[in-house]
Amino acid sequence: MSVIALELEETLARLDSHSAAALERLVRDALDLASHQKARTATQATDANGWPVGYFEETAGSFADEPLEDPEDPIPTATSSW
Repeated sequence: MSVIALELEETLARLDSHSAAALERLVRDALDLASHQKARTATQATDANGWPVGYFEETAGSFADEPLEDPEDPIPTATSSW
């Protein structure tokens, strides 16, 4: 058994049932995410820099209709005395 698996098992044993269930969901989500990333990486060609082929062509202009404006600066407040 790996160190992380042992640590997870010990932690689950110490936690109350609600916290243990939440931790198990997090671990399952992480495993699912890793599985999907591995499958995607195995089937998706990448360029010399590791980007998926066609990524920039597919995403170019994604924000064309979105206003990209800086919000106004907040009014300064005096928090210290000089």
